[in-house]
Amino acid sequence: MRPYATLILLAICSLQLTIASPNIIFDLGDPNTRDLEVLANWFEGEFDNDDQMWVEARGDWWGKENEKHQQMHAIHKRVKADSIGNFVFYVEEYLDNDQTKISRQRLVSFHSLKEKPGIAMKIYFLKDASKYALDSDTHQTMMNTISKKNLFGLDGCDVIFQRKGEQYHGSMESKACQFGKGKEKRYSVHDIILSEKQYWRVDRTFLVKDDSFHKGHPNAEPHKMKKVKYYTCDVSFFKTAYYVPSEKDKSFKNLKVHNQGGKASMVNPINGKTYYIQLRDKEYPFYKLEDSNFFFLRLKEEGQKASVALAFAEPKAKKIGFQLGWVSAVCECEE
Repeated sequence: MRPYATLILLAICSLQLTIASPNIIFDLGDPNTRDLEVLANWFEGEFDNDDQMWVEARGDWWGKENEKHQQMHAIHKRVKADSIGNFVFYVEEYLDNDQTKISRQRLVSFHSLKEKPGIAMKIYFLKDASKYALDSDTHQTMMNTISKKNLFGLDGCDVIFQRKGEQYHGSMESKACQFGKGKEKRYSVHDIILSEKQYWRVDRTFLVKDDSFHKGHPNAEPHKMKKVKYYTCDVSFFKTAYYVPSEKDKSFKNLKVHNQGGKASMVNPINGKTYYIQLRDKEYPFYKLEDSNFFFLRLKEEGQKASVALAFAEPKAKKIGFQLGWVSAVCECEE
């Protein structure tokens, strides 16, 4: 045998031993490996449907009143939980820009179907869920010790994802996720569309006895959430003007505000009024123009309809601000 042929044979044998190693993380023969990595990367982060809320609040929106969505903010935080899986996330959602109004808490784990194309998301419910809340003192401790004994789930409730172009579409198997008893026994229909920057989700339930609608959005329109970017903002109030310093001047530094309707409130000690700044990266849907999208920062007095100040910039601008003399604000992207 020629020397180079011997080297090739040895390399192949070495590769086979490596693949067979019990310490390897991924099955190199699994065609879903790449999709699993991509889906997990896209799923991680924070998402908000502020853009959807802004459109539905307009008088020229085409929908009905009962079809409007509630403001929803979703946080998907990746956690290390080897006993559960390699791709595990804590999910927390809250409503109306109020982190105390938690509407959903879950632990989810992604894994490959292996024997066929697709990724499964297994959903777990949390025992003592309040202890896992992100704003609780016990959140990190609970996450550090999470295991299956802290969880419970329902059979048949996995969401199965398939890649479609540059998106992943996920759904439960038809009528597989059932719960309740007797006449109130129902099944869940849980649909998700995930892309690199967007997360759309709709959850509905139907009665098993006659397939009648039970709860959820009336026409299956999803909460259309977009991935957020955080900005660091500084706001200053001045008794006279920024160029005439006073002991009554007040500055608020390093405020964290996201670009999908995020807010930060503060009290102006000079007049005692409460104001907030808000950032919005808008996709304007009502006319066709290449430059119809925009990014803006506004200052608004709490309880008032009109903004005190508005500053506009190109979509996804790295920096934005304004200076009115008695108040100034500047926000800079953290990425």
